[in-house]
Amino acid sequence: MSEPVKPKRKYASTRRAGQAAETREAVIAAARAMFISAGWQGTTIAGVARAAGVSAETIYAVFGNKQALLRAVLERAVRRTAPEVPLLDQQGPQAVAAATDQRTQIALFCQGITEVLGSVAELMAVVRMAATSDADLAVMYRDLHAGRRRNLAFVARSLGEHGPLRNGMDADAATTLMWRLASPELFLLMTQVEAVTPSAYAEWLEQALIDALLPPGTSTRTETLGNN
Repeated sequence: MSEPVKPKRKYASTRRAGQAAETREAVIAAARAMFISAGWQGTTIAGVARAAGVSAETIYAVFGNKQALLRAVLERAVRRTAPEVPLLDQQGPQAVAAATDQRTQIALFCQGITEVLGSVAELMAVVRMAATSDADLAVMYRDLHAGRRRNLAFVARSLGEHGPLRNGMDADAATTLMWRLASPELFLLMTQVEAVTPSAYAEWLEQALIDALLPPGTSTRTETLGNN
């Protein structure tokens, strides 16, 4: 009778994959905390390695360099609980596209984007500050905002498919409005400086987008923003 070699190898392979995933998550979590607390300049691979309980060599082997590590942290922040699924393929954006009522689409979008901004906005601020003195980070910052615009164009097109936009606005103009109003910079201004809660921000954004994007008379909401 032959020995069960293949099951053992399969088990070992699965265990190694699980350990690698755990290591990656530990590094990303440690790097996120350090980037936010210490900024780009203050974050080092050695420091992240100590915080994550791994060697610096492991981080270089998995991520390559500090800039690539920051990109991985940002991607994880955007995709959140579904790291293997691109944002537009996730349940939230797909629900926006599937909704047939424009107000419902905007409400769903605002709920989802507020969660994304709560996860990613502080990291975007790290890149923005570093971009003033680092050419590579300046390119990254522009790329990140270009990516935001591409994602928001998906929502703008979905809105236009289910009814007219204000004053015959096209999808490009709608995308620009959403790109400005749902920016990480404005989110931080409102939540950190004004002390507006994320839920209040979502309500404000919803009303602002209804007023900016939908034909007059579509909006029926009369509540005002409060610092809940």
